[in-house]
Amino acid sequence: MTITLNSDYDVTLNTALLGYVGETNARPVSVEGMEIDGADRYVMTIDYGDGVQYEVDITGGQWTPTADILRSAQTVSCQIAAKKLSGDEYVLVKKSRIFRLRIGAAIGDTAIPSPDVAMDALDRIDATGRQAHADMQTAVTAAETATTEANNAAKSAANAEKSADTATQATSRAETAQASAETSATQAETAMQGAETARQQAVTAQNAAKISAAQASTSAQQTEADKNITAGYAKTAKTCADSTAADRQAVQTLAEQVTADKATVADHAAKVAENRTAAETAAQTAQAVADSLPDDYVTAVGKIAENTAEIANVKLTDKELKRRVDALYSIGQGITHRFETDTDTAYAKTVPTGAKLMSVKNIGGRSIVWNQLISQIVEKTSNGIATTKIDSKSLHISGTSSAVCFIPISPVQTGISNHKYLFHSHASDTTALSSGTGFYNDNGGNRWHEYGKGIIFTMDGNGTIAIAFRVNSNITVDFSITPQIYDLTAMFGSGNEPASVEEFEKMFPADYYPYNAGEIVSAGTESIVEQGKNLFDYTDKTYHGANVSKVENGVIYTKQLLTTILNIPTIVGNKYTLSLKTKSISTSQGILRWSLQKGKNTAYADDSSLIKKVVGTVANTEYQETVTFTATTDFVSLCGLTTMVYDVQLENGDTATNYSPFYQTEHTIPEAIRNLPGYGWSAGTARNYVDYENKKYYQCVGSVDLGTLTWTAGESVSFKTHHLAGQKLTKSYSIAPNFICPKYSTKTQNESWGKTSITGISATSNVNGYIYVNDTSYTDATAFKQAMQGVILYYELANPIVTDISTMLTDDFLRNLTVEAGGSITFKGGNDDYRIPVPSEEEYIVKLSEVGGTT
Repeated sequence: MTITLNSDYDVTLNTALLGYVGETNARPVSVEGMEIDGADRYVMTIDYGDGVQYEVDITGGQWTPTADILRSAQTVSCQIAAKKLSGDEYVLVKKSRIFRLRIGAAIGDTAIPSPDVAMDALDRIDATGRQAHADMQTAVTAAETATTEANNAAKSAANAEKSADTATQATSRAETAQASAETSATQAETAMQGAETARQQAVTAQNAAKISAAQASTSAQQTEADKNITAGYAKTAKTCADSTAADRQAVQTLAEQVTADKATVADHAAKVAENRTAAETAAQTAQAVADSLPDDYVTAVGKIAENTAEIANVKLTDKELKRRVDALYSIGQGITHRFETDTDTAYAKTVPTGAKLMSVKNIGGRSIVWNQLISQIVEKTSNGIATTKIDSKSLHISGTSSAVCFIPISPVQTGISNHKYLFHSHASDTTALSSGTGFYNDNGGNRWHEYGKGIIFTMDGNGTIAIAFRVNSNITVDFSITPQIYDLTAMFGSGNEPASVEEFEKMFPADYYPYNAGEIVSAGTESIVEQGKNLFDYTDKTYHGANVSKVENGVIYTKQLLTTILNIPTIVGNKYTLSLKTKSISTSQGILRWSLQKGKNTAYADDSSLIKKVVGTVANTEYQETVTFTATTDFVSLCGLTTMVYDVQLENGDTATNYSPFYQTEHTIPEAIRNLPGYGWSAGTARNYVDYENKKYYQCVGSVDLGTLTWTAGESVSFKTHHLAGQKLTKSYSIAPNFICPKYSTKTQNESWGKTSITGISATSNVNGYIYVNDTSYTDATAFKQAMQGVILYYELANPIVTDISTMLTDDFLRNLTVEAGGSITFKGGNDDYRIPVPSEEEYIVKLSEVGGTT
């Protein structure tokens, strides 16, 4: 977050969220504008309201909250003070007003460790490692001492002849000493192995701690060095022990001096045993520290290794795979959760994997020039084919053709050259439509065919759209249509048109839209709907079959008749995964079938072309059914006989997940927000938007009735008017202004100036600021001004109007909403027939182990 102070030391925040309980290394706080002449120290006081205050030093301009500061979920009072050193103490120079910051509740099941906790774990691990290293050194010293004593015994043997009582007695004593030396060496080696084991366990614990905090890297490197040293010491001890065995022959005549040496060796052997116990204790302590670390860190280490091959082959252009790689890397740095933002422009967004909480940061408006150009349809009969009106919007086409013919189905439309258009017939039956038989446009050589599913084409030639039904000879047809034409370029702007009919239909799903010559329609969000991954609401009885006998706790029971149990709505073209469980409630057997249906199925029909799967025929046996399919109809029907069906889940995509009940939560935008000036508007790349994070409304787009302006004839354009008050001037002749107008397409000044044959609206790039319109349909400025009455222009403002909306919203509105991965967030307007994508930004709190696949 950023805290900005002005010259009066008034505080402005870009967010009021300080952090979440237990969080660390996640949200640095930057302070700008705090510098005051004479001050040399800056602090921020955080008051919890219970008598506890923290004072943190922000002199460097940045500070990161620790888990000690983020101790509880609440609102805290904060104040920034500038101080200077006077004598031995700091005195106040200036202080800000008190402002409030919010601490959110802890995220997920595993809280992020604070620096104090992480450092404490590191200190314990480091102490354990140091103790293990010291024990190892003691063991090495003991082994070396034992070897030295054995060597001393060998040297004493040179003088054994002078001091030995008898050869037999000396040999006996030598063998006893040798046994003691070998025992000491063996104990030393055992102690060395124990120390090595302790060291390995300490290394494991240190590596686990490294995952939880990057500060442990240096300790881990030292651990590896110590491990190499330990191995060297162990090798030396083993070599010494081997040398002792080789010297056995040399001490056969050992003198009485060995007796004293034996006592020393025994003392060192006891010390080795003591040190071995200490090393084992150190190893147990290191393991206990490792066991106390969060599971996510330990799991992540193994998972990263498992995914090494996969990560090497990841294409980083794949958004979800890149998220997974980034998540695994972050887990390796000791981060369990992170913030992710989604800035896509969309009507509905999918909740990403790992998401737990969501906050809406801002929502913008989106305006389009809505149109539908067919106002009437034509009845005609030719060569055996007749078109007959069903109603004002639909035609019925039937008959058998005696020859090739063209039958008009709508009057000729005037098109605009280079504009993209969509023609949609919504034909009820396309069986007889194929190459040569279909809908046809004669447009200056740009002839195209449409077989009932819709087509997008670019206008050229003479600028007319002449839609006819073309039929080959001896073809029989019998179907109905609701023909519609849309100017996509006028609607969305050049270069922003939908790329496919399917993309258009997602935004405008209704079968029919009435004639509209062109008007601005704005997608002002009226509510936000948060829905889980399960798309099917079994409690909605409109989808229950006729013979459902009982519904309880997600279980649907059928009667004895083989009939429809459930109708599950789908969208044609979408890919789904359907999963359910079923079990017979008969003592003999039950049966369940699922089929694709056009329209809701009320009675079961044994149609093998529709039946896709038979599930379960054995009585008292539970069956789990999972099937992935692309919807070709608008319903999936489940038909059963004496059967209960439960845990029904329909989800987008081709992967089944654990069952979750359907849920849907709607958050209505307050009316006061929706009534703000220009709510939902946009013009080109400019948009009005609500900043929910900082509780401000930004009006960046204004409007004007072109009929209220004073127009004059232009020199190289048809008409011009002086620029609007507050309008943002265009800075380039080759860049179109941020305009949207239902009557005129937006053009650059280069496209308009001196080219009156090109109809459109533009703006000058100089400081005087003029709006230009090319339209040769009008002969003088007076007639043009009259014609412009009621024609609205949206335009970008040079300086946005900012409104404080904090009194219109509660503190928690659209903040920290619980979400389900695979679910959706929908930005609904006032009419579901218009699902226009809007710009928005959401912030998710994501559990990285679920993104990276570690849980």
